[in-house]
Amino acid sequence: MPVHFAALMCHAPIVLPAVGRGEAARCRRTTRAMREVAERAVAAAPDRLVLLSPHAPRSRRGWALVEGPYRGDLGRFGAPGLAVDLPLDSAAGAALDLPRVRGHEGFGADHGAMVPLCFLEAAGWAGPTLVLALPWDREPEVAELARRLAELPGRTAVIASGDMSHRLIPGAPAGYRPEARDFDAAFVAALRLGDWERVLAPGALPHREAAAEDVVVSTRVALACAEAPENAEVLSYEGPWGVGYTEAVFRDPSPPLYAVARQALAAAVRGEVYVPPAGGLGPRGAFVTLYDAEGALRGCIGHIEPQEARLHEELAAVAPAAGLRDPRFPPVGPEELTELQVSVSVLTPPVALASLEGHDPATHGLVVSAGERRGVLLPGLDGVESAEQQLAICRRKAGISPREPVSLEAFTVDESTQPWA
Repeated sequence: MPVHFAALMCHAPIVLPAVGRGEAARCRRTTRAMREVAERAVAAAPDRLVLLSPHAPRSRRGWALVEGPYRGDLGRFGAPGLAVDLPLDSAAGAALDLPRVRGHEGFGADHGAMVPLCFLEAAGWAGPTLVLALPWDREPEVAELARRLAELPGRTAVIASGDMSHRLIPGAPAGYRPEARDFDAAFVAALRLGDWERVLAPGALPHREAAAEDVVVSTRVALACAEAPENAEVLSYEGPWGVGYTEAVFRDPSPPLYAVARQALAAAVRGEVYVPPAGGLGPRGAFVTLYDAEGALRGCIGHIEPQEARLHEELAAVAPAAGLRDPRFPPVGPEELTELQVSVSVLTPPVALASLEGHDPATHGLVVSAGERRGVLLPGLDGVESAEQQLAICRRKAGISPREPVSLEAFTVDESTQPWA
């Protein structure tokens, strides 16, 4: 059986806003993606978290367990307030039966673990944790370690920590090599296509030596633990300071609704076929709302009454419509996909209203109908302060004049919104 959840996170301290400060805007996509991976890992409700750090002290005897508990901060990067304090999973550590290593200069020096764990702890993780160190070998065997991790009792979440090429631009930390971009492009493309064999097979990725990467080995373990893509997705790639950062989910059996909608939209924009995840809720009315990088509305379309047998299928239909067929906006282009925030609103069945007395637009949406014309407005929208204002907007959207008689219905929503920096 595969592990329950598996993902890749970068470990550059600068992607934490408290470290990056004025430079944080240059890696905002990475920061958003790190928050999303962390939130999804915690939402998967694992019994333990296993993190593979390429910066932990290595053992010549092979894979090793960093001694816990895991306490430390990022004071050496100017952010002593960013700290973690997580317990060692002693039982799982004993079951893995790996050599043990001590964190150098205290655990806080290992930013390969500290940076992802800061995001994970901020997302609510406080449970049993293992930090594993990589072997000295350039091409270590990963299958046996992956088997042991998958055989641990209960639910295990595996996080690969790694940065991509360190030589993307002149002045990069490890110097400049033009081939480094080819390595990053091949690695990200393989993950996007689900071509895991290209990542797992030694020597299959081009220009790995030139790239000066520390992402391949830890990622191979996470992929081997996951066994096959399940709702897999590359969330972000960028390299503003000459080091590439990639965040990706490899296995998530219960992806958030915004991720389902986002993948459906991305497939439609790229002209690809999207098959929504199995399971999930039954038929529900739903709206998908898109916002651009500045927070402005970029599209919103949905159905009050469900049109499909399952919510995931509903989102697979509605999300492309929000991005490509909202008449108020031009179609979303491929270059916009990484700059969009996706929000899903799942509706309760509308309830008829005799009047607007007591109707609160902050918590209840409104459906206004006159014959075949119908206007809908979701609750909690900025600038909508009163029920009368909500009614007026619904009338305008449906082309219903202010004096025409209408029927009114109210509904509530459950929201699933992509994390945003």
